[in-house]
Amino acid sequence: MLKPIIKEASVNESERILTKVATRTFFSLWSYPSLYRNVDGGKEVADLTVYFNNTLILFSDKGEVRFQNDRPLDVAWKRWYRGAITDSAKQLHGAESFIRKHPDRIYLNQKCEDPFPFDISTEDLKIHLICVTRGIGQAAKLYFDSFAPGSAGTLISTFPLSEEEVLKHPFSVNDVAPTKTFVHVLDETGIDLLLTELSTPSDFINYLTEKEQAVRKRKLVNAGGEEDILAYYLQERQIDGYGSIPNPGDQFSVPFNIHETEWSHYKGTIDYALHYNQNKQGQGWGKIVERFSDSIVSANVGEAADRPFIEHSKVLQFLASENMFSRAYLSNALFEKYELVPEKVRSARIVESLCAPERLYVFVFYPWNDDYADYQDYREERLSCMKLYALVTQYKYPRAKELILFGADTQGSNGASETIIAFDASIPLTSEERAQAQAIMRNFDILNGVTIKKSNPTTHKNIRRNDPCPCGSGKKYKKCCS
Repeated sequence: MLKPIIKEASVNESERILTKVATRTFFSLWSYPSLYRNVDGGKEVADLTVYFNNTLILFSDKGEVRFQNDRPLDVAWKRWYRGAITDSAKQLHGAESFIRKHPDRIYLNQKCEDPFPFDISTEDLKIHLICVTRGIGQAAKLYFDSFAPGSAGTLISTFPLSEEEVLKHPFSVNDVAPTKTFVHVLDETGIDLLLTELSTPSDFINYLTEKEQAVRKRKLVNAGGEEDILAYYLQERQIDGYGSIPNPGDQFSVPFNIHETEWSHYKGTIDYALHYNQNKQGQGWGKIVERFSDSIVSANVGEAADRPFIEHSKVLQFLASENMFSRAYLSNALFEKYELVPEKVRSARIVESLCAPERLYVFVFYPWNDDYADYQDYREERLSCMKLYALVTQYKYPRAKELILFGADTQGSNGASETIIAFDASIPLTSEERAQAQAIMRNFDILNGVTIKKSNPTTHKNIRRNDPCPCGSGKKYKKCCS
């Protein structure tokens, strides 16, 4: 039975800001402020914990550590660094160690009554650590402007520096503990930028992984600021839409730097315009995930209320795991189809995920008519019809390993609701199921003549000015992102 998830409130304003911003990316279903471990009457694990797809992200927000501008710079910097970064890293590594040893002793509240709802006991659980700092930007800008006006006021990264050395270099951050799990040190500009520009769980997590590997394995030594690392990452797009941070040298033989102007340059490029529009195009998909997420957390669902929390979260995770590249494409395909379907006509569209090639979505638009006793009766019949679509899809497209059915009303309906169901399509159909699928196609006219909507993941580098813009706007390239 699905029950509401009751979370602890954030302790201070800085933590509330972090939680609000992070929830936009990870949604209420996977974001948890102030988890507790059953030690000393309930001890806080981290200021914010995010869990998504067997990955745990622990945030420590030291926004309350004030930079003492009235003190000599070297004194103020050492005190701030130790309070905001050293102590934060120590808290994060302690939390990580406890979770690894006692994954069953993490709770949603200080009384330690409600256990954390996800399984974090798996041996391959990945943990990312993020130290968030606030209130340092103005002092950093004044310092860097004294050398050359125009600083962004962000902390610069010189990863090989020891703590002794970094304390002699104001407003520089390092690889805090090279022998332990990497700690991402982000000032307020950095964390807000990452959660805005990497607006899906998969994109954000992939960036953290790439940055860690760039520092620890690919010899990234210096970076002007987090925004510059992000720009480098976004400009190294892979075919699946994710970015990367490669070493430009041969076989990582030479250390490399990321210049402090990387972000300002990138903001003026066509690549960024495409990225921006991709992010914007995918917002409709994000709104759908947000609605489902909030409904699951509050246990206010229209269907499957008898199913446990974890089952609901696993189904929604498919939609949430689509990266920006794929989310924009799926969102356009979904809403375009909705607009095309006439009132009171059943119709469907099959669309492939761009970042998960073996995943197919089937968008089923099911009409209302006056024969239904009530709206609940309509939803039950729509769900039954979606299951028929699932069987036929698996029959027609056996290469798919994951099938996600999305059901919704057509235009002009008496209600408005959506239903998501997921099927494991990795097990081949039996001869009986294949015959059943053929009969469904014949008797109910399901997916006869319907083919997969094919993607065209091109880039601006190989399109002509009069071609459709790859951002998905529907306009010609020359009138959109050229």
